[in-house]
Order: sequence, then C-alpha cells, then structure tokens
Amino acid sequence: MNIKNIRIQKWVLLSFFGVFWVILSTLIYINREKFDFLKTSSFVFHSKQEAIASAEKNEKKGIILILTPKSCGDCGVTTTLLEELNSLGWSILRLEEEDPDYETILSDDRFSEILPNLEASGTAWGIFNLGEELLLLKPGLPNESDLDL
Repeated sequence: MNIKNIRIQKWVLLSFFGVFWVILSTLIYINREKFDFLKTSSFVFHSKQEAIASAEKNEKKGIILILTPKSCGDCGVTTTLLEELNSLGWSILRLEEEDPDYETILSDDRFSEILPNLEASGTAWGIFNLGEELLLLKPGLPNESDLDL
C-alpha cells in the first residue's frame, strides 16, 4: 500500500510539472513581448564601460545611447528595435534613471540640449564612437535612416 501511494504521488507531481511547462511555454509563445528581458540581456548594456568594451571586442560601428526617464515607462523601446540596431552593427547602451551612469551622462554639458525632453518624460538617444566622442544627439528613438553617418 505504501509503494502504491508513492507511485501516485510521483505521478501527480510529474503531471503538475508537465502542465506547468505547457502553460509557461504557451504564454511565452503567445505574448513574447512580456518576456523580452530574457532575450536582450546579451546585447543591451546598462553601463557605459561595458558597452565600450563590448563594442571594441565585437568590432561594432559605435555605441547607440538610449536614455529613458522612469516616468516614461518603456517609452516605445521594444526588443524588435533593439535587435534591429544590434543587427546593424551597433552596441546598445540603454540607461534608465536607476542606472548609475544616467546622472553622470546627463551632468555632461554636451547633453544639455536634450534635458527638457527628458524632463517632459520623453526619450533621447545619441551616438558615441569608440573614442567616446558624441557624434549625434536627438530626442525620441533612433531609426535606420538616422544611423547613416
């Protein structure tokens, strides 16, 4: 009798495990955008030094900086956009207000022209070359036509 109970418990436990994975995989398949944090971690950086090191190591064109204030949420920055920028040969540095480099970068005088946009809960982006020289700075989000330097 005891062995039979163990077998039933084992079968029930394995059934719950299988049902859990079926439900999880279905949710991921149906609503991929909710689980994007799983895919972008390898090519989106939250530190300027990491982005520079990766760009040099992988021979990227430069670094695209995307600044997003906390009040903006995701501000339209989708995984599709980030993947597209990465595939075009750019290293991506996405800074949010919680990131340590956010305030450091904004304290730089070169970023003074986009401060009003960030204070109004908008995004801003820029391009650095590998020598950390700021090549371009604009409000909003980048698109492919902006990247033809």
